[in-house]
Amino acid sequence: MLTWILAAGAVLCLVYFIAILVYSGIGTAHVLIWLLFAGGLGATAWCVRYYQKYPKKLPLRLPVSLVTLCGLGMVVMTVLQILILSRIPQVAEAGLEYVIVLGASVKGDAPGKTLRLRLDKAAEYVLQNPETTLILSGGRSENDEVVEAVAMRRYLLEKGVPDERMVLEVQSLSTVENIAYSRLLIEEMRSQRKQENHQDDRTLPAYLPFVMGVEHRSTHQVGILTSNFHLYRALQIAKKQGMEDVCGIAAPSDKVLFFHLCFRDGLAILKERLAGNL
Repeated sequence: MLTWILAAGAVLCLVYFIAILVYSGIGTAHVLIWLLFAGGLGATAWCVRYYQKYPKKLPLRLPVSLVTLCGLGMVVMTVLQILILSRIPQVAEAGLEYVIVLGASVKGDAPGKTLRLRLDKAAEYVLQNPETTLILSGGRSENDEVVEAVAMRRYLLEKGVPDERMVLEVQSLSTVENIAYSRLLIEEMRSQRKQENHQDDRTLPAYLPFVMGVEHRSTHQVGILTSNFHLYRALQIAKKQGMEDVCGIAAPSDKVLFFHLCFRDGLAILKERLAGNL
């Protein structure tokens, strides 16, 4: 029975690998991991079957070690997927002061599919909440032709988002840097606004903020907008950096690649945990 389960897992990984190749090509990030998993599960199934047939020719510790490794890996990834999926139903809070839109890969000088889906969600949000400022966060990697934030701004302008509602953060090359640099930008803008309004604050009546509707603002002040599969990791990184007044806004992602993207982000969560970023 165990042999058949492992063999079935290997076949499923191989089929999914082929499906991704047909759908989006060999250039899909980390697609080869499914071929690696197929090989690992297939080798484990073979070891278990071989030991069952020839117990004296193969040390027991080999199939036991492989099965244990597969089992632990499945348990860890299942827990991580539950955490990732728990953030997907997140409903966007209205009236946020700032929304950090996390960058993603660009193709040529235009946003890639993942980034377009994030930007469509950002345009929808800011047009419904015209007082919100978007922080477009993304630098330029070695393979990019344009800075991500610049491509994001251009796309949102075409969607009708006013230029004054957008602030560009152009240095970051990772999720950790996206949030860190965006947080510094927000702190700087808040400080400038406080200085500009300081004189008025001393003369305006105390009740005026309530008359102006400040009490209707969100209980949070900053939102992080990213793909649904990426939201859990982004929020945990933000909280690790001390951002307590933050909430998530989930953008949709590619349905065919969804499982691949969730699995890939699960591995990224482990990496960030080991690096001390979570």
